[in-house]
Amino acid sequence: MASTVNVPAYVQQRLLIVAKEEGFAPEQFSVQYELGSKTGDGYIGLIVRARFISSVQPTLTVICKFLPEDRQQRERFNAMLLFERELFIYQHVLPAFEELQLQHGIDRQDETYFGNYPKCYHAYCDSDRGEALLILEDLLAPQRPPMKLLDQYVPVDYDHVRVLMAALGRFNACSFALKHHRPEMFEKLCQLNDLLSVVLDTEQTRPLTPRNCQLAASAFDVDKEPRHHRDLLDLSHSMWPRTGAHVRGARAEPYAALNHGDCWTNNVMFGYDANGHVKDVCLFDWQMARYGSPVLDYTLFIFLCGELELRPDGWQC
Repeated sequence: MASTVNVPAYVQQRLLIVAKEEGFAPEQFSVQYELGSKTGDGYIGLIVRARFISSVQPTLTVICKFLPEDRQQRERFNAMLLFERELFIYQHVLPAFEELQLQHGIDRQDETYFGNYPKCYHAYCDSDRGEALLILEDLLAPQRPPMKLLDQYVPVDYDHVRVLMAALGRFNACSFALKHHRPEMFEKLCQLNDLLSVVLDTEQTRPLTPRNCQLAASAFDVDKEPRHHRDLLDLSHSMWPRTGAHVRGARAEPYAALNHGDCWTNNVMFGYDANGHVKDVCLFDWQMARYGSPVLDYTLFIFLCGELELRPDGWQC
């Protein structure tokens, strides 16, 4: 098997399981590896593209997302906690959404069907050994409809936001359907706390908070808007605990639902029709998934990524 990047043995072993399940005969294929993202994109996880090559069947490419081998790096960002959250979403929640939709006559051809996420071929976690892995559909594979990752520095226009908002609506609908039809499973969703406030309140990242609060406070004139300026400076001492408490699902009942939790340009890809019009969207990187108000995903994307015209009046500063 050829390799151009370092891939842990357990990842290679799990890839062989996927190859067998996908019909690749032993000793009749090879696996090639390449980096699956730019340096720095996957600071909480390593991303590698694996390509199964055979002379007797079409090539299959998959994306492998796995823990950094450096133990200190894993602990610095609570990486195992984040991987456990994402594995729970791919292994239990999204399959439950799919089953529920199919049981009630909503198939993949229905415009109300929620399937805006990559296929998961394999999920594995052994916290004692410091190993965790997701093997996912490659959204850039040539054999599937092409998807595009937008430039994170370019504001997203209305057409793209509209398609994403519709997908989030179907996603929220699945949560409410689960609440009604499978309350035991829904109860597990209710336990998903906000991990962003946990990850950013560690010894390594906590020192960044005062600087960021000062930058935010500088948007307000200290003479004309002293209260807003002061409130943002005061946040530096308790920002993340307050954030975690503020966004918890109990505050949004009875309308709380599963959130993607990190819905911004780098975690969505868009598909287009023959005329270049956006028609599809795929959400990935579910490590920050949480239970809370559905509004959180919508507002995060619109205010962080959308064009200024998409924001309500008074919020364009």
